Amino acid sequence: MDYDKLLEMMPEREASFDPLFAFSVHKCGSTLMHSMIQKACLAANVPAVTLPDIMFNMGEVGIDWMSDPALLSIFQKGLVFFGFRNLPPVLKQPEAALRDRRFVLLVRDPRDALVSQYFSFGRKQSSHAVPTKNPDAFIKQINAVKETEIDIYVRQAAHGLRNKLNDYRNHLNFDHGMVRRYEDIYFDKQSFLTDIFDHFGISIRPQIIAQVAQNHDIRPEQEDDSKHIRKGTPGDHREKLAPATISSLNEVFRDVGAFYGYDL
Repeated sequence: MDYDKLLEMMPEREASFDPLFAFSVHKCGSTLMHSMIQKACLAANVPAVTLPDIMFNMGEVGIDWMSDPALLSIFQKGLVFFGFRNLPPVLKQPEAALRDRRFVLLVRDPRDALVSQYFSFGRKQSSHAVPTKNPDAFIKQINAVKETEIDIYVRQAAHGLRNKLNDYRNHLNFDHGMVRRYEDIYFDKQSFLTDIFDHFGISIRPQIIAQVAQNHDIRPEQEDDSKHIRKGTPGDHREKLAPATISSLNEVFRDVGAFYGYDL
């Protein structure tokens, strides 16, 4: 794959710190966290980059690029890397030295995450953004979605989400990491963002943190399933899923959920 365009969009300078990473999973508050990190870094002149968003907007709607060893040299740069909703396989290679890197990982009750995922990816009327380049390929994916009931969808998608959570669990060194939950970012964005940059060892003026947090503090007054922030409040799975489905998901996620602080 030709990464010339990607390299052109990289920050012009690096910082003196080692690579830093912000990870999450789809529908765990990832877009909110990544946007806040991006805005804070821009305002404080901290070099940061979201490779997933750059590649998506270049028309790479799949994830094959995340396995390309040609990216290893990029991941060695002194930057804040954000935008990840899964762990790129290339970072599992020893040369990436991922276990030596500081990171933040944002997770969510997997049952709520799957409900939110259904409204973004499980229906033809998706609320997901469309890439600026080659949008037809992404729209084709959405149009290929076979509509199904929410309970069926979340059961089918459960193992994929569990695998992503276990991937982080198995390949990150949590002695260097900070795990935050969806509830943290939903209820107190300013403390959430402050904690991230404190963990990264990056000094950003409190006024910048406060302004970014305030600009992102969006809480819908009522549910709107056409919006990216559809509802937001934790515990939504109790309203949307049948008791038998919740019981099934509890079994699938009990172990990994407990690792991340969710007693299912």
